[in-house]
Amino acid sequence: MRCNHCTDAPCVAICPTTALHKRTDGIVDFDTDRCIGCKSCMQACPYDSLYIDPHEHTAQKCNYCVHRVEIGLEPACVVVCPEHAIVAGDLDNPQTEIAGLVRTRVTTVRAPEQGTGPNLFYLGADGASIDPLAATSLHDGGIWREPAQAGSFMAVDLTPGPNGRKSGGTALKDHSSAPPRVVYNTDHPAPWGWRVSAYFLTKGIAAGLAIAVAMAMLFGAALDNAWMRWATPLVAGLFLALTGALLVWDLKRPDRFHYLILKGNPGSWLVRGAYILSAYAAVLAAWFLAGVFEVDGLVEVMAWIGLPLGLATAGYTAFLFGQAEARDLWQSPVLLYHMIAGAFAAGGGMALVAALFFEVGDTAERAFGWTLVIGAAVLGLFALAELATPHPTRNIEAAMHHMTRGHYAREWWIGGQLIGVVIPVILGVITLSGGATWIGATGGLAAAAGIWFADNAFVKAGQSVPLS
Repeated sequence: MRCNHCTDAPCVAICPTTALHKRTDGIVDFDTDRCIGCKSCMQACPYDSLYIDPHEHTAQKCNYCVHRVEIGLEPACVVVCPEHAIVAGDLDNPQTEIAGLVRTRVTTVRAPEQGTGPNLFYLGADGASIDPLAATSLHDGGIWREPAQAGSFMAVDLTPGPNGRKSGGTALKDHSSAPPRVVYNTDHPAPWGWRVSAYFLTKGIAAGLAIAVAMAMLFGAALDNAWMRWATPLVAGLFLALTGALLVWDLKRPDRFHYLILKGNPGSWLVRGAYILSAYAAVLAAWFLAGVFEVDGLVEVMAWIGLPLGLATAGYTAFLFGQAEARDLWQSPVLLYHMIAGAFAAGGGMALVAALFFEVGDTAERAFGWTLVIGAAVLGLFALAELATPHPTRNIEAAMHHMTRGHYAREWWIGGQLIGVVIPVILGVITLSGGATWIGATGGLAAAAGIWFADNAFVKAGQSVPLS
């Protein structure tokens, strides 16, 4: 796929190491030596123009043959095309052929609703040719990709002849009102998989534990027990370390993970998230040391500082997903609140599990129960809101179908809503009404499992809509 060299290129904004950058001449170029293989640019590009090089394990794309352009040559695709079907040049120079064509002819661009300002224009293109959602996909692999499985298509001449008849003389059925069909395609593996979904959960637990302690302090609980003093920051820190490990593991070039700090793009929420996680880790470390060495005043200070950093840790991924502009499902305005609610549910639930092993006091247990119930209930309300809200694009409609009625429906409904919302709310209310702590702890484990199922369905469904 050709790069559209967008005026407002989302791949440049999300790239954490400025491997992708926009030149002064408008070309979006790529520096392989800076790429960490995070695949975020693939999620940001609405035109499916980026891919992972199987040898370098870095992202790659068309760069307008910048090495040729710089010495006065045209891109290779322009030179090799025998019909002059590809025209390139300076759009800002009215004397160039391409500027004249764009000025005087009717042209179309792909996905104009994304607001990227693409600079790749099509002349005379049928709408179905540049709209991936206009065609229905075959499930036999396509006639060119797997001919052994597509014998029926290879054996029949589908070219209409005179009077709507094929060359063999048998009348063809009129398909003029049917949607076009995909006959050639290749694999489009989802860039982000289970490690990203797991990172949602581990990050939510790490953030939620500090939120649960803050809720307990608001309820009047004292910081005079091991869980509140040093065990909370220790367990939260372990889950935060697991979060970092998942992030690094998901990179195609994990050996370059330190580029996030050393060569970071401050406009990328992947970099901003790294700063937030680092700050939260530092506070958890100070909290743990203050608790171990019984510096009472510092424990309380670090616990309160942990609240806003916990909220930031839980919520920053919403802004990262917001930069993934190719995935319309992820642009939900409630995603930030959904992630914070998930942290409440996971943190309250895991704190109730801890209460089975640590003496935290009745006040703290009650606060943990309310944290669990509030978080799970809000998750359910947001799910209902997403179902009831009209979806502004076909991309969102298709992704929502896959998530709630299609391939991921069981995971989303049974795992995310039943296990992750209904059961935690019921068991949490039972505990708040005088039930045993283990009942609420069971609800907490269910909430954690449900967050995994719902977020896994969300991550996968967002990537299930074709971009090309």
